[in-house]
Amino acid sequence: MGIKINFAEGEYLKGLDTITANIQDAVNKMVSKQTKGLADALLYVAEEAQQRAPVDTGDLRGSVKVELDGDTYAQGVKGGGVNISGALPNAATRGSVSFNTIYAAQQHEQINYSHPHGGQAKYLESVLVEEQDRILKLIAGGEAE
Repeated sequence: MGIKINFAEGEYLKGLDTITANIQDAVNKMVSKQTKGLADALLYVAEEAQQRAPVDTGDLRGSVKVELDGDTYAQGVKGGGVNISGALPNAATRGSVSFNTIYAAQQHEQINYSHPHGGQAKYLESVLVEEQDRILKLIAGGEAE
């Protein structure tokens, strides 16, 4: 139970505007930090999955795309790497990583395919399973080890 404190008249709400502004600033930073954490996690997944994707011509690895709330945030580069191509939104609640070739799903799902030039099946799924703790830490705003 709270304790009532007797303030002098005019002192009770003194500084309320400043306090409200400080709280709003903290909320804005929190939302921004969460969006940054989500973006960092998605970039990590995209880069890891890209390294695991089968390679022949490099088109599959280069087709990786990261979206935040339906807008393109980053895209793969043929030969490796992911470039940020969009602005980080002020707030984002959804994100996705996808590979955008007509054979991406088949290459992902066919565990009996041979990959003589490197890569593996389940290249996206395996990152989510094996790196779950790191991904969650990134979303929370932590650094990947």
